[in-house]
Amino acid sequence: MDFDYALVTDWPRHKPRQRYLPWINIGIRKIGKEKTIWPLGLVDSGADLTIVDREIGDELGFDFKKARKNFITGFGGAKVEVLLTEAEYVIDDNKGKRPIIYRDLIGFTKGQFPLSHPQQTAIFGTIGLFRNVHVEFDFPRNIHIEKFRIR
Repeated sequence: MDFDYALVTDWPRHKPRQRYLPWINIGIRKIGKEKTIWPLGLVDSGADLTIVDREIGDELGFDFKKARKNFITGFGGAKVEVLLTEAEYVIDDNKGKRPIIYRDLIGFTKGQFPLSHPQQTAIFGTIGLFRNVHVEFDFPRNIHIEKFRIR
């Protein structure tokens, strides 16, 4: 499956700047449930864990009383508390191919999602993405994702 890089505008020092970033939508849902939310997230090969905005977990009905709490440290040393639980991921390019569906851990933010870009509601990292699928970056054309091939 191929996903286009997103052309993103931000405003450092009140001047517009456009960049291509590997932002895609990946579906998140409770295991065994149909309701799926498609957060927009950065495909980040340097992130250890997939983190998603807490509001999405609340909307999907995750029970955070049973979630394991952990802190992650981001670039620049910022610490974010996350609530770890298991979720089902759905990758679909909407081009008629069979979606890739798998289960893995996910970290929902305990508080507000880091505001690096207000449109972004997820960071897709090793746990939650890269240990489940093969990802290739062809900057700035596309991000290619496929199931791991059995060798």
